[in-house]
Amino acid sequence: MKRAIFPLPVFILPEGFTKLRIFEQRYLTMVKEAVQDNTGFVLCTYQHDTDLNLPEIGCLVQITDFNQDDSGQLLIDVYAEHAVSMHNAYQDKQQLRHADIELITSPSWYVNTPINDENTLLSDTLRAVFANQPDLADLYKTPQFDNLAWVVARWLEILPISLVKKQQLAFKSNFENLLSFLHTLINNEFTD
Repeated sequence: MKRAIFPLPVFILPEGFTKLRIFEQRYLTMVKEAVQDNTGFVLCTYQHDTDLNLPEIGCLVQITDFNQDDSGQLLIDVYAEHAVSMHNAYQDKQQLRHADIELITSPSWYVNTPINDENTLLSDTLRAVFANQPDLADLYKTPQFDNLAWVVARWLEILPISLVKKQQLAFKSNFENLLSFLHTLINNEFTD
């Protein structure tokens, strides 16, 4: 299936939400078509050193809400349904990118896993972050703080580390190494 592609300096994984500000005509057209046809579009991390600045993997997103900011620009909330691989990318006459996409199971570790005693701190601290960030919490109507993969994915999305590092951790690291990284970071930041 073919979808419009929106590369941005953002990082999102399946079951993630984010808010986007849309102002360029090509992306206003993309949003209009995504809503009209109920097809969504692909949100991916902008890459400087690739053809059309696209990575191999993105997320098929659906628009869940829209509004306008004080200056009249369109704000949309999107939900990442599936990870996808992208092939045969091209730009149309508006410079909007499109590609053939295929649903994939990625990251491979993203499997519903209950929180155990070893990982309670990851869940509890993420819950505290959500409690202190109402804009973030508002995006997630049904958070899954009892699902380890969901908790890990949300940490990767919000951590202030480079997009390259996030991509490496999500797609090139095994789950044990990713957990170890998060435990080290969270333990150092949120415990005495």
